[in-house]
Amino acid sequence: MKDFYHYYPTEFQDLLEQNYKTDNYIGEGNPNSKILLIGKECAIDKESDKDGYNRFIDNAKIWQEKAPIKQNWFEERFAREAYHPRYPYYGQLMLPDNKGSLENTNRGTSPTWVAIQKFINYQLQENQRVQLRQQLNFYDYCFLTELSCNCMLNSSGPNSETRESIKKRISPGGILTHPYYRKFPVIILYIYHYYDWYGDINIIQALGGRTKYNYKGIIVSKLQYDDAKKKEMQIYKVKDGFKKGEFINVHISEDDSQIIIHTNHFLFRSKAWMDELADTIKPFLGDNYL
Repeated sequence: MKDFYHYYPTEFQDLLEQNYKTDNYIGEGNPNSKILLIGKECAIDKESDKDGYNRFIDNAKIWQEKAPIKQNWFEERFAREAYHPRYPYYGQLMLPDNKGSLENTNRGTSPTWVAIQKFINYQLQENQRVQLRQQLNFYDYCFLTELSCNCMLNSSGPNSETRESIKKRISPGGILTHPYYRKFPVIILYIYHYYDWYGDINIIQALGGRTKYNYKGIIVSKLQYDDAKKKEMQIYKVKDGFKKGEFINVHISEDDSQIIIHTNHFLFRSKAWMDELADTIKPFLGDNYL
């Protein structure tokens, strides 16, 4: 076992000792945190962003072989060696990336990470929150992974490659069923339609691993409430201020130790949605957020 593994919790150390071969993407962020964010897949163009795709497929190898040392992504001139998934692209600012060259970059980040930083800000004390053009810190307070290893820029409908990847990752013995991923008191699946498209795979139970989960219902706006009633949907809460289409599905383990949320992507969300999501998970974070 590598001498730098002491940085990581016991379950994560054990995860790094496994060999999952295919579909072995682990994730990015702080392995010691309490919030697990699960997206659909990484939006990487395998042809035009070969460096990005290589970092994706080497994710497990980097965790296993490299100590989590902070190296500024820009001062190191985008060098592959400067990247570590514990501090991904360290030095990026809370600002949408202008896609410029090293000399002309605004040092921004992806729109998704700007949105995630805004959400994490809701969990932090005021002096910890990242403001516009300040350096990101969301990766200190959550861990991010993907439901599928089938990288795509857009997901317009179900496909066999994504289905197969999800099945490998969450079936018995798959990487996402490792005890490490099941230790998080808060799991947020920001996967929207994937829950329906691939719902026959029983995503909630596979990821959580507790004995039983109780579906508490959906949080929707007043405008959507009547429609939800017509569809005989179970209502958890009705909130004003949600944009059209925003929702939060709430599942809680039978022992009340874990909450699993199924919801929209973090991009373009309303303040009301952000507020409600933060309030919903707060009881499961405890006093010591990390």
